[in-house]
Amino acid sequence: MFKAIVLACMIADPSQCVEFWDVRGPTWPDRESCKRRCLEMARDIGEIDNGLVATAWRCQTLKPGRLTQWTPSP
Repeated sequence: MFKAIVLACMIADPSQCVEFWDVRGPTWPDRESCKRRCLEMARDIGEIDNGLVATAWRCQTLKPGRLTQWTPSP
C-alpha cells in the first residue's frame, strides 16, 4: 500500500512550501495508481489560484495496518 504525497511551493517564495497528503485514498494498492493520484493532485493544486505550484511528489510505502481505509462510527 502507498500514500500519495505532493509538495507545492509558493511561486513568489520557493522556500515557503506545503505538503499535501491524499485524502481520497488514503492508500493505493500499487505504485502506478499512487503515481496517477499524485499527478492528479499536482494538476488540481495548479488549478487553484493561490500562488502554489507542485514541485515534487512521492508514493510513500506504508507498513501493514498503517493508514488503512477508515470509516467513522455513525
